[in-house]
Amino acid sequence: MWKINAFLMVCAILLISGFTYASDVILNEYNAVSSSEFLNGGNAAADADGGRASDSYFGRVQGNGGDWFELVVITDHLDMREWKFDIYDNGSLDETLDLTDHSIWSDLRSGTIITVSEDLPSDISYNPAAGDWWINVQASDSGDGLYIEDSSFPVSSNNWQLIIRNKDNTVIFGPAGEGVSPVSGIGNTDIFRLEAKPSASIVADSPDYDDGINLSTFGSPNQWGLQDLNRLRTVVAESSELTLLSPNGSEVLTGGITYDITWSYTGIVDSVLIEFSIDNGNSWVNVFPPNVGNTGSYKWLVPLVDSNQCIVRINNSANMGVYDVSDEVFSIYDSSLEADLAGDGFIGIVDFATVALSWLRCSNPYDIRYWK
Repeated sequence: MWKINAFLMVCAILLISGFTYASDVILNEYNAVSSSEFLNGGNAAADADGGRASDSYFGRVQGNGGDWFELVVITDHLDMREWKFDIYDNGSLDETLDLTDHSIWSDLRSGTIITVSEDLPSDISYNPAAGDWWINVQASDSGDGLYIEDSSFPVSSNNWQLIIRNKDNTVIFGPAGEGVSPVSGIGNTDIFRLEAKPSASIVADSPDYDDGINLSTFGSPNQWGLQDLNRLRTVVAESSELTLLSPNGSEVLTGGITYDITWSYTGIVDSVLIEFSIDNGNSWVNVFPPNVGNTGSYKWLVPLVDSNQCIVRINNSANMGVYDVSDEVFSIYDSSLEADLAGDGFIGIVDFATVALSWLRCSNPYDIRYWK
């Protein structure tokens, strides 16, 4: 009798508390920037606040990469073959995208990022053991239909919402999006993102869903701080290491010059995300244009700022837990000194030496006075 009463009490508690099942997959981010706008408005040169809001993959481009949304897998060894994505735009069901029975969907590891894009070709090189946790599939009228239905779809700021259903048509997650959370809405120069660590406790109306205007991160963990997916990722990837070589502290740079950010690495590091801070790490901004791949160096157009609290951070894009930061702060000066030939914010012996070396040189090849 006691066991029966205890069972009934547990059932009552679950009913009263509004118990819900944990989600296997959750919505992580989507692009609401319209095709005629830039992230945070403005134009190609600057956003509405004078900055350079951009996407970590696409850069600062009109439309911010087009129609795309991003998911995170929560349940390990998940089979998503023949799952469905119901896309609602302006309150009505606009499109249902069906995943195929391709083997790429048969055994997804927890912590996997899935992006569905209308414009970017599919990439299923996915290999968590090598640190590659990202799958992108193209859903487009001109697509090949190998991984997802070959049908275009909308993503917008017009009360856009997503419902995820499994093969048996059971709703796994959603509806999620504008009007559910955040209730205040998403503008046509904004992106939608989860500002929390993805987990089984995230629900569609989570208060951690919000809009963003400074940075979007197609195919990578979200950044409002830094989204950590390592707790979900049980696969032990091959170890890797990054070491920032320059700028590593005490450098003096002039805004507007091109400076080589350099680094070394070990293990598998396919892509390096580069960020800088002008307040000793209290806030971070991606370099523009974003770094592509991993060549060990990046030509950085130094921003026009005045700060002696600058640092750079480099991250393994596939494993954000692998990173390195400048050992000490360095300085950037918005210098306008015409005689600062070395670009270091000072007029010194290096500038005079440069003048001396060029003193008797002639740039006119037709001036016979300097023929030899």
